[in-house]
Amino acid sequence: MDYYLGIDIGTSKIKSVLFDEQFNQCQVASADNLTEVPFPGYAEQDMEQLWRNVVTTLRALADSPLLQQGRIRAIGLSGQGEGAWLVDAAGHPVRKAILWSDTRSAPLVARLKQQPEREERLFRQTGTRLLPCNSSLILKWLAENQPDALSNARYFFFAKDWIRYRLTGAAHLELTDTGTSLLDLHSETLSNEVLTTLGLQALRPLFPPLLRPGQRAGEITEQAAAVTGLAAGIPVCAGALDVSAAALGIGAVNHDDVYTLLGTSCCTGIVCDSLARVSPKTRFVAHAQQGRYINLFAMQAGTPNLDWAVRELGGDGDLERIGEQIAAIPAGSGGVLYQPYLNGERAPFYSQAARAGFFGIGQHTGNLHLLRAVFEGLAFAIKDSLHDYPPQGDLYLAGGGAASAVWLQIIADCTGRRVITSRVKELSARGVAILAAQSIGVTVSHEVLVQAENRRLFIPDPANQQIYQALYPLFRQLRLQLEPLWQSREQILNALNAGSPAP
Repeated sequence: MDYYLGIDIGTSKIKSVLFDEQFNQCQVASADNLTEVPFPGYAEQDMEQLWRNVVTTLRALADSPLLQQGRIRAIGLSGQGEGAWLVDAAGHPVRKAILWSDTRSAPLVARLKQQPEREERLFRQTGTRLLPCNSSLILKWLAENQPDALSNARYFFFAKDWIRYRLTGAAHLELTDTGTSLLDLHSETLSNEVLTTLGLQALRPLFPPLLRPGQRAGEITEQAAAVTGLAAGIPVCAGALDVSAAALGIGAVNHDDVYTLLGTSCCTGIVCDSLARVSPKTRFVAHAQQGRYINLFAMQAGTPNLDWAVRELGGDGDLERIGEQIAAIPAGSGGVLYQPYLNGERAPFYSQAARAGFFGIGQHTGNLHLLRAVFEGLAFAIKDSLHDYPPQGDLYLAGGGAASAVWLQIIADCTGRRVITSRVKELSARGVAILAAQSIGVTVSHEVLVQAENRRLFIPDPANQQIYQALYPLFRQLRLQLEPLWQSREQILNALNAGSPAP
């Protein structure tokens, strides 16, 4: 049998997934990634360790009985977006990768935002606001603070590009990843406006050639075959940013389709066929399918809110079991609201100072009320992202959080939308497996794309929907009124810590 391989370079995990010719998930191998936090606000990963993790997963699949009876026809890669992954002329990392969740460039962002016309000019080209996660701003921070890292670098990559480089020996960037802050999305070329405005023209040689997601980027080299156990010569396509790949993998491919990835960053996307702005808070990225874009609202923290709540409020970490427990608590959690901003926020509003918190705790509030409020707070945040969009339309859900049926029902009740989730779990990997097939000339039917046979539906409960409709304005009003208080808190803490050494 023929298979396609999708490799998903996530922030917390590497997942290599075999799919059959109908893109049904057949086998998964995974490895945990370590994110290092050397200073508050920093987030880095060891690039060589990431590669070793990928090798571990590929070796597990290469030894699979499935591949004793079949072959891999093509490979695709998806990955965590933004950040900066730099290698020298010999292909060795020049420093640890800076991740999308790193906020060290926040003071730089604040400085640049003092000229709103500059931000608007960059938005018109790149489709993104000035955010600490932007690769362009991370590069600007490096230019100002660690110029040796840039002078020693030969190539700038995103996470999946680094791994593809190790697999094929060919250096490329790819449209959906690069389009997060470095491209003119209208011409699909490197933005002169970005490089000139940020003073990064000297870095132009660091950017290797650009490919579309479904283009062939190379093939597995003999060296990569020796360490991974894969056959040399397997075609490898360019792949896509994880949020773009997941939209393809779950079947959100039509104009006005809405989807949310319930992962480390809780991203909500609205598929569109142009760069027309609906919400003033949006940002745009390219869809994995040519001619489509995504209005993206990428929250700073998604499932880490659940990790925190389970760790601090009790539970064994099993989402299904916790779901059964909180299902006993009525919708609305007894009037307790949770603001899910553990590490600041970037969508649908930007506030580096924002923090999570509970509102409405009373004498009879218990741990299960607080736990349910965390699930509901994330559902309200998804609804907040969709505030400017028409209320009708299905909502596709994917990611690790989609394992909780109770949470999926809460999201359906809160947003008032029919929720669709796939029985295929690794949807970013599925998306790039589809791209891999397309890169070698295989036509994928619409029925396969939309996974008609593999869907689960969650219909809004009218009684619960009414409760959440009543509470949502309070959630949003609370968020709006807290914004200046978050800022005051940060200023007070900065003053108290003024004597501490800076990183």
